[in-house]
Amino acid sequence: MRLAGLLIKNFKRIGDNECAIRIDEIVVLIGQNNAGKSTVLDAYEVFASTGKALDESHFTNGDTTKPIEIVGVFDQLTPEDESIIGKKWTLEDADFGNCVKVRWTWQKPNEKGQKQSFNPATSQFEDGGVGGWDSLFQSRIPQPVRIRPTDSIEQTQTKIVGMLKEHVKTRLKADSSSTAQVVAQIEILAQTLFEESKSVFDDVATKITSNVSQIFPGTTIELVPRSKDAIDEKVVGAESYLKIGTTGGGTTPLLLQGTGIQRALLWSALSVMSDSAGSKKKAGDTAAPTRILLIDEPEAFLHPPTIRGAREALYNFALGNPDWQVIATTHSPIFIDLSKNHTTIVRVDASASVQRYVSTDKFSFDEPERKRLQMVRQCHPVVNEFFFYDNIVLVEGPTEQIVVKHVAEKNGLDIHVIDCLGKANIPLFAAILNQFRVPYLVIHDSDTPKVKRKSKMIGSAMWTMNQNIRAVVSQSNGGAIFTQFPHFEGEFLGEDLSGGKVDRVLELLNDFTSPEYSTVCDTYAKALSRDSSVLTTDTASFDAKRDAYVAKNSLTGDPYWL
Repeated sequence: MRLAGLLIKNFKRIGDNECAIRIDEIVVLIGQNNAGKSTVLDAYEVFASTGKALDESHFTNGDTTKPIEIVGVFDQLTPEDESIIGKKWTLEDADFGNCVKVRWTWQKPNEKGQKQSFNPATSQFEDGGVGGWDSLFQSRIPQPVRIRPTDSIEQTQTKIVGMLKEHVKTRLKADSSSTAQVVAQIEILAQTLFEESKSVFDDVATKITSNVSQIFPGTTIELVPRSKDAIDEKVVGAESYLKIGTTGGGTTPLLLQGTGIQRALLWSALSVMSDSAGSKKKAGDTAAPTRILLIDEPEAFLHPPTIRGAREALYNFALGNPDWQVIATTHSPIFIDLSKNHTTIVRVDASASVQRYVSTDKFSFDEPERKRLQMVRQCHPVVNEFFFYDNIVLVEGPTEQIVVKHVAEKNGLDIHVIDCLGKANIPLFAAILNQFRVPYLVIHDSDTPKVKRKSKMIGSAMWTMNQNIRAVVSQSNGGAIFTQFPHFEGEFLGEDLSGGKVDRVLELLNDFTSPEYSTVCDTYAKALSRDSSVLTTDTASFDAKRDAYVAKNSLTGDPYWL
């Protein structure tokens, strides 16, 4: 089964307003400090604990009169899952499709929780249910692996070695000839098995070295196995450890390394595990995850260029490994990548009744759109900061970005401006904000209906883009448009510049006494306050402004405006 949703109530930071989180192959949780992001990760750990007793600190504000409720929604049920938990508990849900819903409740502190299962026949949760024994159901769901930035070095190493152990054991079991010999000649081949496992680890370590050296050049990785018994699961024993080699510096245990390389090593290990033969996800693959990585602030302790490498490692691991899902919390816009499939971004607000989220699976981005998203992110690494703001302005270029920031500062407005790197990218960002349910303002040039190409007048694609922008904004939650005819320089300066536009606007904004400065500031201030007298959000207001511009400038017969 795959975790598809988590519904949390009266747990830690999350109170009476149920916090509903949709779960994908990779989920990135964003939000302000103390908004409840880590609470979501804590909630799944508690859910997967078979109802272990919780103390008073787990109840919201210590109020033990309100029971903790955590609901897990699971889809991708296999025939084996249905056989074990019982088909009577499966339902067809409007949001999650074919699934089961299980709720753990804690009525009092320091008492074991109660498992309840949703019965579609009665539309109610009933005590017990799926799988009978709590441990039997728990064995079918993805098991959590938690990584915190506050983990000790020993904890980090233990988790890395543990995951590598599972990976190596899987590869060894896949080699039927080797395991058959072990069964037939246990004593004779005990040492052989140990050496074979070491060779597999060496192979994995070589790949990790290749991966991590891209982030920390000259670094090498070696796993030093220690085991008293070479034939059981302790082929790589609990006392095993990792050694790190650096250029010109020999090798030292991971325990003596910095926190940055520890985390880089973790992601490199995950990346290599997802790249191993047979682990890639394939189209139509129905294999359900068996583990879920819960990681807080993966950007912690990393140099900015290293963060981008860590992002790719984490996304590739989640999207390339059928055995894992990933939920991460972050304060870094660099860790948001909407060009990836099966990705959900959730802005957590413990006090909100509905969480804002965006899922790339709902967009069905085509390949050119994905390329544009990647291009914008490469040129503007922190462009995804808009997910962290409520007052957003989309502009097509640096001229408008400079003006908006100037006017916002002048009027004491807290506004986040997104340079979309071209008018054609505005509908893409507007569509994302529509799904995220955040209001925004678009500022763009109208351009002209016709352009000259090779001495011929043809229809302008950028004029058609005006309608495309209006169509997307019409589906928004309070979106608005301010259009400049035919561009900023033409509307406010009566000029038509082919270059030096940024220099020209900087010159304008430094001349506080000019009438042009006053007009620009007054007009933009009205647009930012959503004054309908300057907006062109619908077709009627756009056409009215176009007609007024054409009449004022005597352009009725101009070939560019026909």
